[in-house]
Amino acid sequence: MAWFKVEHPKLLVRVFDHSGKDILDQAAVITERLRTNITIIANFVHQGTVNVRVSPPQPQGGRDAKLLPMSFLVHNISEETKDLLLTNRIWSATDITFEARRFHCTHPPTLLFCLSSFTTTDCNIARQAIAAVWASEENRAEIADILFSTQDFHEETIFEVVNTFINTVYVERLDFKVTGGIAVPRYNVFAHSPTGKAEAWTNLRAYLRALQYPTGLDGCGTAVVLTSCPICHSVAHPRGLCPFPAIPLWNGPKTGNKLTTTATMKGKGKGRRTHA
Repeated sequence: MAWFKVEHPKLLVRVFDHSGKDILDQAAVITERLRTNITIIANFVHQGTVNVRVSPPQPQGGRDAKLLPMSFLVHNISEETKDLLLTNRIWSATDITFEARRFHCTHPPTLLFCLSSFTTTDCNIARQAIAAVWASEENRAEIADILFSTQDFHEETIFEVVNTFINTVYVERLDFKVTGGIAVPRYNVFAHSPTGKAEAWTNLRAYLRALQYPTGLDGCGTAVVLTSCPICHSVAHPRGLCPFPAIPLWNGPKTGNKLTTTATMKGKGKGRRTHA
């Protein structure tokens, strides 16, 4: 609640390769590194003294808490600095790498779930199977009921809303391999939610995730658990498929080991920066 009371401009940052589990021990180190690097960025905008503030998360439930906050609050900055941080989004220095995110989230995620058990590497075949299942009479009616129950759509347009939602589905293939280098592709499933209501999106995602996605010749897709990347925190890929370490001049973590905040503070804030 204290963060909500802080005046805008403000934003949230998530530190790469930081799980949040050691926040009690590392809060001061991470906060100072964020403040130093964001001050350098702010000085490019204003060319003067900037008193950037960074507030660490407070563990809820004490040291043994299981679900610790992972974002830091950046405030006492200008709109120009906020816009620059959000526009480039990913900032990588030699001592810390972080992602800038808006304080308020106004749109649900486009990533719904991940499917396995397809035997094809053709994204179009997977997409067609998903769209066909969603477009069945039973599933279209259920999607309409989920959306209609939590948001005021006109009854005569609700099926048009459902059709539009189905048409937005797209997939991305993850090149999973098992022992021996055998490809076992997985597909992340994306779609643009027709509602901004968190309850409706959650219920819709849960219903679609529980469905089976058969094809005539290429297996039957079933949902698998999304794997969080310990480097960038994305749930769209595991650590081995993280794209950031391959970026030229990348200063951030490359293997998903403990962040350099546990190491020496030498060279703080002086490294070359890259953004993506």
